[in-house]
Amino acid sequence: MDNDVIFIFWSSIRSLPLQGLCTALVLFQNKLIYMPYLPWDGRKLAFDESLVDKRLVSKQVKVKTSDMHELVGIILRAKATSIKDDVRDGSNAPVMIYLQGNAGNTLLRLPLFSRLLLPPKNSIPNLHVVAISYRGYWLSTGSPSEYGLKKDAIAIYEYVRELFPKNPLYVYGHSLGGAVALYLASQKNIQKDLKGIIIENTFTSIKDMVLSIYPQKWLPYKYLVRLPFILWNKWDNSRTIQGITTPILFLSSYNDEIVPRKQMLELFRLAEKSKKKVWINFDKALHMDTYIHRGYVKEINQFIEETK
Repeated sequence: MDNDVIFIFWSSIRSLPLQGLCTALVLFQNKLIYMPYLPWDGRKLAFDESLVDKRLVSKQVKVKTSDMHELVGIILRAKATSIKDDVRDGSNAPVMIYLQGNAGNTLLRLPLFSRLLLPPKNSIPNLHVVAISYRGYWLSTGSPSEYGLKKDAIAIYEYVRELFPKNPLYVYGHSLGGAVALYLASQKNIQKDLKGIIIENTFTSIKDMVLSIYPQKWLPYKYLVRLPFILWNKWDNSRTIQGITTPILFLSSYNDEIVPRKQMLELFRLAEKSKKKVWINFDKALHMDTYIHRGYVKEINQFIEETK
């Protein structure tokens, strides 16, 4: 999906003069972290049911946040002969809130959703996928920030719980989405309501990501990121995960070219309070293509069956 374009973008940022890099890190931080503009037409693509596999039922939905932004997303499930238009079906059906990474839009994840929902590759029975775009992403209003995405997460959870009041609920976050998922699960009233969390190729913190992108000792970033006014987007997942008791499934790409694998391993180590933590490694996978590799759906399905 978007791993190549992210790599090229960060490579170009690295080539800036030192003073320009410092300025970019401080003044354009949100633009460096949140990339809804990639690909370049990512915010203009309208939802069209023809884009969705005909074996799926899909519906575009809108969610209001507490600060009056409108989030746009889709809900999908496999078709059933007894249901026509409504996306809801039975209180025992698992519901998955999907939280995307930092680039692109919801529609670019349609192949992943199809993999989860459709046979013959061990699709997850009766699963409903709810994929709502953060503020500033796809057709949602506003501009992204850590503060804003946390508000979005709460609004998405409340919307889903109103729509599916009794269904077993899971939160799946990829990369940046894993940070959002961990924040959501850290809220005590929500944590006890979740059956499980799935995080895929997620980082320990923004500070650690800056240090991994700029490892050179002669660069000032190892000092700058320790100053409180430099990083207002912290996403300190290594701290957040320590308070989570919910079962967690860790999906790790061995050849992740964006997030160092050691950061996922550190999150796994720190998740000591989790009632159940499962580590799945994909030997040949990259940052964005885990879903195409053998065992992906099977492991998620097994995790849901063991926790719902």
